[in-house]
Amino acid sequence: MNEHPMAFLYNSLFSDFFNAMFLKNLSLVTMRKMVKLTSKILLNPRCPLWLQRKGLNVLGGYGSLPHGISIEKSTLAGREVWWFDFNKTRSQTVILYFHGGGYSIGSPRSHRDLCAHLANYSQSSLLSLDYRLAPEHPYPAATEDTFLAYKALLEMGHQGTDIAVAGDSAGGGLALNLAVQLKHENLPQPACLFLISPLINKKRSTVSYQTQYDVDPVINAKWVSQLTENYLQNSAELLEQACLSEKDIAGIAPMLIHVGTDEVLLDDSLVLKQRAMKSGVKVEMITFPELWHVFHFSASIFPKARAALKQAGLYIQNHFK
Repeated sequence: MNEHPMAFLYNSLFSDFFNAMFLKNLSLVTMRKMVKLTSKILLNPRCPLWLQRKGLNVLGGYGSLPHGISIEKSTLAGREVWWFDFNKTRSQTVILYFHGGGYSIGSPRSHRDLCAHLANYSQSSLLSLDYRLAPEHPYPAATEDTFLAYKALLEMGHQGTDIAVAGDSAGGGLALNLAVQLKHENLPQPACLFLISPLINKKRSTVSYQTQYDVDPVINAKWVSQLTENYLQNSAELLEQACLSEKDIAGIAPMLIHVGTDEVLLDDSLVLKQRAMKSGVKVEMITFPELWHVFHFSASIFPKARAALKQAGLYIQNHFK
């Protein structure tokens, strides 16, 4: 019997990745080639959304866990969550993590590798939220889920100073949006924010959206258009509401921003840093030369990802103290 075409695609796409998982120290050149290949096949409108979701889960969901990190699945505010516990112990301090994926793909499974290493380096429990995805649940579903998850942590007895909020790409945008929403609701800010290549400019009007597609091995223009349509439903009104690049961020928590030089969302981070400085928000930004969008994703096999997450973990530890 002939193999189903989708099964063939699935098997060929991930065979090299599983082989790579036995190595802990892939070089930048090798890692970039692997990222470019998998992104070319997976992250484009020609690939069905269900396969994009399943594929991302495989890419990030099965790496080796750091020693002492345990995972427990439960629910919070009506959504599934994954707890990553340092030394297999639930701590009073919690990192509330929002995964990336353009609001349409991604899950606690897909970001298992990244989250496990961040929990390890921060020496804290990390809570990864399975927020609702578009197009089944367009804007503002994801923002509602993240707000309710934070409120639920407060109701469980955690203080704002016990919580760090983090996220990558779309999840970084959700983390920033949450901080702004908390300010408007007069609720406690978290101890800090950790934003990896945050997506804040839904209008895609900065220069890097025009110039960086050739060097970014992850993001391409057609895929970005697909995800934007999924989330905002071609609505100019929703676009205006969801765009964070012009929101008032004065008074929100201090933030650490990580961004690679070789990515389409580079200017989102640069604009955010400038706005934070002008608004009196404490901000640190680290720019990683020759690295791509959310290179942190494959921490179990990429030393530069582990080094970046270690730096972020120490930042979070210091703000918890």
